[in-house]
Parts: sequence; C-alpha cells; structure tokens
Amino acid sequence: MAQRALSADALTCPICLETLKDPVTLTCGHSYCMDCIQTNWDQEVRYSCPQCREIFTPRPVLAKNTVLANLVEELKTTGLIAPPADHCYAGPGDVSCDHQGHHTVSSAAERAHRQKQLEAKRAVLQQNLLYKETEQERLRQEAQDISRSAQTAVQRSGDSFREMALLLEKRRSEVEQQIRSEEQIQLKQVQELQDQLQRDVTELKRSISELDTLSLTPDHNQFLLLCPSLSTDSEKTESRLQTRPRTDFEDVTRAVSALRDQLQLSLREFNMFGPEPRSREDFLRYASDVTLDPNTAYKQLSLSDGNRRATAMSKQQSYPDHPDRFVDQCQILSTEGLTGRCYWEVECSGEYVVYIAVSYRDIKRRGTGNECIFGHNDKSWALRCDKNSYSFYFNRVESQVSGPISGIIGVYLDHSAGALSFYSVKDKTMSLLHRVQTTFTQPLFAGVCCYYVGDTGKFLKLR
Repeated sequence: MAQRALSADALTCPICLETLKDPVTLTCGHSYCMDCIQTNWDQEVRYSCPQCREIFTPRPVLAKNTVLANLVEELKTTGLIAPPADHCYAGPGDVSCDHQGHHTVSSAAERAHRQKQLEAKRAVLQQNLLYKETEQERLRQEAQDISRSAQTAVQRSGDSFREMALLLEKRRSEVEQQIRSEEQIQLKQVQELQDQLQRDVTELKRSISELDTLSLTPDHNQFLLLCPSLSTDSEKTESRLQTRPRTDFEDVTRAVSALRDQLQLSLREFNMFGPEPRSREDFLRYASDVTLDPNTAYKQLSLSDGNRRATAMSKQQSYPDHPDRFVDQCQILSTEGLTGRCYWEVECSGEYVVYIAVSYRDIKRRGTGNECIFGHNDKSWALRCDKNSYSFYFNRVESQVSGPISGIIGVYLDHSAGALSFYSVKDKTMSLLHRVQTTFTQPLFAGVCCYYVGDTGKFLKLR
C-alpha cells in the first residue's frame, strides 16, 4: 500500500491533483499536466514554476515527457494507479465490493493519501497567493513610479517651454527695437532730405524772383553783367538735389515668417513618444474609448450598445431639443474631445453608405449647406465608405481612395503632429487608406454620418 501511495504521489499533478496527463517536466525538475501548466501560464504576467517559483524567460516550449507518460500508463496497467472513480473504500464492518477486479483500500489510508494531496495543493495555492501579492505590490510601485516620472516630465518640459517662450519674447522685443531703430534712422534721413529740399525751394524761388527783376531791367549793360552769375547759381542748386536708398522692411517680415515656418516644421516633427505605430498591437496602445453624444444626434439616429452604435431610422427618436444637435444632417459626434495620440475603430453595416469623420466642436449644426456636412468645410474631415469603394472629403474636395474593402475602419490621430490616418482593418491586418497632414487648432471629435435607413456605425470597444 505504501508503494502504491508513493507511486500515486510521484505521478500527481500539483495543480489539478489528478494523475498526470500528457506530462511535461520543466527545467527546474517539477512535472505537470501539459494543459494545466499552459492554462496557468496563460493567466500569468511572468512564466514561473508554480512550486519553486523559478522564472523562465522567454516562455518555454513544452514537450511531452514520454518516459513519465509511459510510467503512468504502466502503473495504470498494473493497477498501482487507478482512476479515482474506480476506487472502492472498505472500512471495518463494510460489505465487500461487488465490483470484481477492483483494488480496495481502507478509508483511513485513503484519507491519509488525500490529506497529503490537500496539503500539497494548499502549498501550491499559498505560493501562488504570495506570488500574486508580490506582483500586486510590484505593480503598485510601478504605478507610483510612472506617476512620479510623468509629473517630473510635466514640470521639466513646462520649464523648457517657458524658457523657449521667454527666448521667443526676448527675440521679438529685440526685432521690434531693431525695426524702430532703423525706422528712426530712415526718418532722420528723410527729414534731412526734406530740409535740404526746402532750402533748395527757397533758393530757387529767390533766383526766380531775381530773374524776373532782371528781365525788367532797362539797362542793357547791367542785364548782360548779371546773366552769367545767375546761370552758375542755377547749376549749383541742381547739384544739391540727391536721393538716398532706404531699407525695405518686407525683408524683416519675410525673415520672421521663415523662422515661424521652421519652428512649425520642427514642432510637427518633434515626437515625444517615438515613431508612429505600425502593427495593430502598436495602434491598440493608443486605443480610445469613444462614445457618442446623444445631444448631438440627428433625430432619426438611434443609439444603442452604451451609445457606441448609431443607426439611421425611418422615424424620429424622442430626443429633446438641444443647441448641439444636428438638425438637418444625419450625423452625430462623440462625447469625448480627442487630443494627443488616439486610435479607434468603427464597424459599418447596413446597405451601406457611412461617413467616418473627425470634426471641430464648432461645426454648424443647423442648415443644409456645406458648413454643416462632414468633409464639406474646413472644420471636418470624412472618409466615405460603402460596400464597393472609399473616398475622402475635406472642404468640399473629394479624393479617390483605393484599398481593401472592409466593414471595419481604424482611425489614428496624432493631434500635436497634425496627422490623421484611416485604415482598412481585416483579420487583424491594417491597410492604410488615406493620410492627412495638417495643423489642428482645436480638439477633435469623432463623428459618423449614416446615409440610408438601416445604415449603422458602431464604435468598437478595443479594451
């Protein structure tokens, strides 16, 4: 009986406390059912042995321990291990088992065996508890470190931006002083020219008066005597008329404008969090939980799924009047304003013609003109989707878009970089449809427009 119990203990999985099935042995020497250890690791942050807690990096590739599996089968065949359901317990005074060929053990011996199993399982659970509590403390500490690091980054970056603002203000003041100084120099030059011209005008008027007097002189000799000197004075007066070049302040304006453009380009290229995401897993790091604002919904749009789904209906819904509501366009905006890096996905269904859009909050809400329609003004951008094609609209300009047709569209926004991208998402594969590079001056709101009754746009929950 002791040999039987020892064999059963050695071949028992510490996780499920049953005989090993498809046994695997870790490098630390402990053995488990393959399904048990795989399931355990699927729920863990790090991969470790549930008994000794040795950590494995990367996740080990498990292979069946054929020697251990053969031993299990051999012991089952010889009867030293039997399935739990086939055990028959016979205590003192009990009737003998009616099932021929089954091994019987006393209830006390079985109790001792099961007690050892319970103790082993409790030890494993206790180790798991300790590990989980340790992980909880580690994650709590990690969260505190992230918050401290973020606060330090906010303070230091704020200081740097304030220093840059002071430098720009100082340079602006210097440029203004230089312009004003040059202005005074040129005004002084102009004043000097004006004074010179005034003296010349006075001198010319005097000369003209003398000529007029001379022309009336009756004495011919005196007239001839005075004429040469008048001619010399006239040439001298003309020689004093001069002009001076002046500075063109447009050069300064162009130089400052060029500096502004360089700064805008540098700010656009400045990326705090590394390159743009490439894989869907990268994009999902920036997943935004987008919900739709009922106060903006056109009255024939029905909301469901926690205000994530908008469906065009034939009848008006019972929405109250609200200044934010679209009155004449079958459109709706999100509750949340979007800045920074954001990613969301919209599933289109129905006939369907669905516009997936982003818009500034101050887009017009009432009227049938372009100022209210997504993509037909300078306050919104929209991708038109149907079952056969795509097209992009901004400020009434249509751009044809090619790409794989899919019912799910991913939208990526990098607000500070002025980047807006639309992707076709199919089988977790993302294909770029259209990209916008601009400068966003306000927070953006996600939007959807459903063209036909039954058309639906659903903002998917990504996490």
